[in-house]
Amino acid sequence: MVRSIPLVLQTFISRQSDLIKYAETIVPNHGDDIVQEAWFRINRTVAATVDVIAPDSYLFRVVRNLAIDVKRKLGREAETTRDATPEEIAEVAALTSPERDCLAAEQMRMLREAIDELPERTRIALEMRRSGQYKLREIAEHLGVSVGVAHDIIARGIAHCRSRVRSPE
Repeated sequence: MVRSIPLVLQTFISRQSDLIKYAETIVPNHGDDIVQEAWFRINRTVAATVDVIAPDSYLFRVVRNLAIDVKRKLGREAETTRDATPEEIAEVAALTSPERDCLAAEQMRMLREAIDELPERTRIALEMRRSGQYKLREIAEHLGVSVGVAHDIIARGIAHCRSRVRSPE
């Protein structure tokens, strides 16, 4: 089988405007960014070891998956960044008090201590996941374990932290 890096590159260049249009049918005004990210991912994957038999389908599938990820992310951001109503602002203001602030500070101290108690590998995995910058697959690769084991490590770390930081009710 012939390495397909040049074929994928040719296909990408010749279909770039089609890929952008396709991405924009899923997420308007983000086609260029999605296709650029697709190229980075495709380049990493194909350059590593993968032989692409049908580059056209492969490119559109990668763009589709990235566009769906971007659409979901934008939806989550829109939900969390919407403007609060005056009633919601008043409700949140009523929830803050010196006692609650002190309790929150104490819980943060306990959380930091709980994280410090974790084994190094668990602490690294938990912090990588908590930062939101790393996917479970990337954490697994960094630790040299399977995705399932990485998930278990993170779950045990979270369980430990929860057991140490109990909220009085």
